[in-house]
Amino acid sequence: MEVSDRSHVEMLVQIARLLATLDLDDVLWQTIDLTTRTVGAARGTFFLLDEQGETLQRFISAQEYDAETRQIVSRRVLEQGLAGWVMFHGQSALIEDTLTDARWVVLDAEKERERVRSALCVPFFVEGELRGVITLEHPQPNHFTQAHLRLVEAAANQAAASLRNAQLFDRVQGQQRQLQAVLDSVSESLLVLDTLLCVRLANPAALTLIGAQLPDVLGFNLESLAERLGNPFLAQLAQKLTVALQENTNRFEARDERAKRDFVVNVARIDARRAAESGYVVALSDVSSLKDLTRLKTHMIQMASHDLKNPIGVLRNYLDVIYTDVQSGTMPDLLFLENMRKVLERMESLVVNLLNIQRAEEAEPLRREEFNPNDLIAVALEDMLPVFHARQQQLTQNIQPNLRPLKGDFERLREVIKNLLDNASKYTPEGGSIVISAYSEEERFTFSVKDNGYGIPADQQASIFQPYFRAKQAATQHISGTGVGLSLVKEVVERHGGQVWFISKEGQGSTFGFWLPILN
Repeated sequence: MEVSDRSHVEMLVQIARLLATLDLDDVLWQTIDLTTRTVGAARGTFFLLDEQGETLQRFISAQEYDAETRQIVSRRVLEQGLAGWVMFHGQSALIEDTLTDARWVVLDAEKERERVRSALCVPFFVEGELRGVITLEHPQPNHFTQAHLRLVEAAANQAAASLRNAQLFDRVQGQQRQLQAVLDSVSESLLVLDTLLCVRLANPAALTLIGAQLPDVLGFNLESLAERLGNPFLAQLAQKLTVALQENTNRFEARDERAKRDFVVNVARIDARRAAESGYVVALSDVSSLKDLTRLKTHMIQMASHDLKNPIGVLRNYLDVIYTDVQSGTMPDLLFLENMRKVLERMESLVVNLLNIQRAEEAEPLRREEFNPNDLIAVALEDMLPVFHARQQQLTQNIQPNLRPLKGDFERLREVIKNLLDNASKYTPEGGSIVISAYSEEERFTFSVKDNGYGIPADQQASIFQPYFRAKQAATQHISGTGVGLSLVKEVVERHGGQVWFISKEGQGSTFGFWLPILN
């Protein structure tokens, strides 16, 4: 079948229109479709190399292949078949009968005889570089002529510009996808701003920080965004960024007071030939945990130096008196020794609490072992019974005999119960009463300690589980402590998946408790 001049012209006109198409796959499919229909081919395939002419970028085939088969077929055809021959020689080829031409690789002998008996293959050149080949097939031998071959070569020349534009656009899109993937995976908040500090790009972390979606922030100046969104942190960021740019500084710190988060902000300039493309990349690294840790360490050092200074001074004074007594041959007063023992106990308690709070902050992994809650309570009580006895406090135990087993960190939970018992004893006057309750119900284990002690003022109850907080009232001024015990209780219980609670009324006592899930 020969091709009329009119069909020839129509095909070339249609291919010329592909210049307006930037989708690479669309350009390839339309090229195959136009050439296939014009020369009466049954089907076509297209092998496209990347811009370096080295790696297969696309394999477009009318036949449906799964991913693995596509890879096998494309590799074999490029290594042994007609497309590979055309690529190697850089010239077109026409096969009148595939059964007699060694350049045609047979993939499936029976199906191949029915599907392809004649073929032509034409290379595509972009700016003198080989970028791909198109292969057209027909089930009858001697279908294609030299006129067909010249027509497809003309189509290839005509489509070269469209192919180049589509490949460039495809590369840009690929780079944008890679950039977006990188931005999405970065935990830091990243903003790309123009020279007027208007947002060009923002990753998900930055959008979360701003509190808006991408379409709502693009093109807006940081200060105008701060006003629109009611976000004072953005206004602060804009002001500090302006100062940093004026002072030629690429690093500064900022704090979001509403979210209580600290950031280190790094700024990189984008210098482009066109002013409209210049701007800045702003990266905000959340250093809140480091700041909190620094504040914690500072507070621990201050607390240790303050709380250890007094007992050390008391010990020195007692030792001086005892030293003087021993030199004069007088036996040391037993009251002095008893007081020294109490001071040492206070110092030991302080050190233990400091170590416990540090361990909690470092989030050491919890042990997960099965144990009997009755044993847990018994061990904690064993440590505290001498204290209750010394203070003549009446202890009542309402403990279910056969509590359901728990899974968790036995030692950490022992510290939790001991802390609650110790607090109940300290904040209950001598001769007071303390009631311990423990039971298993449905899928929860519940423990509580009730006392008839001093209670907690209502205006201070909201802060009771905060680290280092101690309720202040005249009746408890004489009681020593660091304010870390209840924060440790909350930390350990919540890490076990449970919850702490309390009920208190000033002058009438308190009940502190927690529940834990029973894990099967």
